[in-house]
Amino acid sequence: MSNIGKNNNYESFEEFDGKEFLIPNQIHSANVTFSNKPGIFDNCDGVFTSNQKVVCSIKVADCMPIFFAHQCLPFYGVVHAGWRGLTSGILKNTSVLLEKMNFGLTKFDVFIGPSIQKCCFEVSDDVVNKFPSKYIKQKGPGKFMVDLQKIAFSELTDLGFNDEKIKITDDCSFCREDIYFSYRRDGADTNRMIGFIGFET
Repeated sequence: MSNIGKNNNYESFEEFDGKEFLIPNQIHSANVTFSNKPGIFDNCDGVFTSNQKVVCSIKVADCMPIFFAHQCLPFYGVVHAGWRGLTSGILKNTSVLLEKMNFGLTKFDVFIGPSIQKCCFEVSDDVVNKFPSKYIKQKGPGKFMVDLQKIAFSELTDLGFNDEKIKITDDCSFCREDIYFSYRRDGADTNRMIGFIGFET
């Protein structure tokens, strides 16, 4: 698995030379899908496959890229979890997909990649009630800081994933302007990082 930062010249793609990609047309939804055929999938924010010739990918610029890899079998995927997708149930839908395919959730390694952290993810009182109160810190009148990574971790463990198999980077996409693009820092015209997971050739 890998993330492409803003200063990377895409050399990381070389390890997946000759592979084909699953690419979701992301809409900040809670929708996830499985496919063994490459292509673009509309209305989707998470993709999974068991085809070792296929690479699962997403685009991010503050939202969490959450990677899943089965510990024994060639089954893997990646989910784009912004706050909208997170509060809408994308992790629950991911667990439903995996369980419908008869996978035990404890058999997955999970990695939450670079994303906006609690130091920089600020919301107003119009949306703060969407988040569990224990992961919120008030910054000032009508302003709150939210820890999306801890919310995701807590939900994953509640769903049945093994807490010892969930890793979280502390890289903040907003803080690290030298490495990452950030929608909140740079606006709608910023570029995107690519998160992808697959088997090496």
